[in-house]
Amino acid sequence: MANSIDSIEQRGLLGGDSEESRHNEKSLLQSFTRSHANSRTQKAALFVLSVSIAFNVLLATLYLRALSPSQSEAPSKYAELKHVREEPYVIVTPYASDNETLQDQLWYNINVDSAVVALSDDWVAQHELRKAQRFPWDQSKGIYILHGFHNLHCLKIVYISMSEYRRGKPQTRSWHHVSHCLDALRRQIICDADDTPRATDRRVEVVSGLHQHRQCRSWEQLEDFAKRHTACYKRPENPDEASASKLDRFKHCPPDSGYVVTDDYVPTEELLEGLPEESLQDHV
Repeated sequence: MANSIDSIEQRGLLGGDSEESRHNEKSLLQSFTRSHANSRTQKAALFVLSVSIAFNVLLATLYLRALSPSQSEAPSKYAELKHVREEPYVIVTPYASDNETLQDQLWYNINVDSAVVALSDDWVAQHELRKAQRFPWDQSKGIYILHGFHNLHCLKIVYISMSEYRRGKPQTRSWHHVSHCLDALRRQIICDADDTPRATDRRVEVVSGLHQHRQCRSWEQLEDFAKRHTACYKRPENPDEASASKLDRFKHCPPDSGYVVTDDYVPTEELLEGLPEESLQDHV
C-alpha cells in the first residue's frame, strides 16, 4: 500500500502541520481502519463457513456409514471379507426341498476340495498362525484347511448319515466322524453367539424372523481367496483303491499356479490325513 500507516507517521514527523495535510492524513487513517475491519469480518465469515463445511462432511460420513455398515466394518483377519450381502432369515431353499432326489443331489454335490490351501510361512507369520505341514511343490508353504469349508463339510457328513439312516441303508460314515462334526457345529454356534432377536408370528409351523434380514459375507470371495492360495488338492472319487496315493491329491494345479509337479517328491511326513474327505459322490 503506497500510503501506509508508516508513511503517515513519517510525514507527521518530518512534514508541515497544515490543515490540508491533517485532512489527508485523517482520510487515510479512516480508510485504513475500514479496510482492517473488513478484513477481520471476512476472516470471521471464512472461519464460520469452514466450520459449517466440516460439520456437514462429518454428518454425511456418519449417515453413509449408517446406511452401509460394511464401509465402517473391519475386514476379516485372513481373507479380508466384509458383510456385503443381505438375505432373509427365513427362506426355503432347494436344500430342504420336498423333491428328495433334488435335495440329495445338492447335498452330495457339495465339494470342499478348495478348503485345502497353501500359505507361505511369511504370510502365516504376519497373521500369527502356526506353521503347518509342508506343501509338496513349495517347501516355503504350509497346508491349511479353511474353517468355513470345514463346517460345510461337516453339514454334508451329517446330512449323508441322516439320509442313510432314514432309508435304512448302511452307514458309510463312522459315528465318531458324525459326532465330531456335530460338536464342531455346536462350538461354532456358541462362538458366534448371534444375538439377533427373531420376531415370532402366530403360525402353526415353527417359524420366526419373517421379513427380517441379515448381513452376510460373500462365500464367493472366500472361494476366490482359496483359489489364489490353491494347494492343487482334489480328492479322488475312489480314495480307498490300493493304488491311491495321498500325493496324487495335490497334483491338480491350475496352469497359472507356477508349481512344478513331480512324481519324485518324497514327503518327510504323512500328507494330510482326514479332512476334507468329501468330494463329488456318486453313491446317492
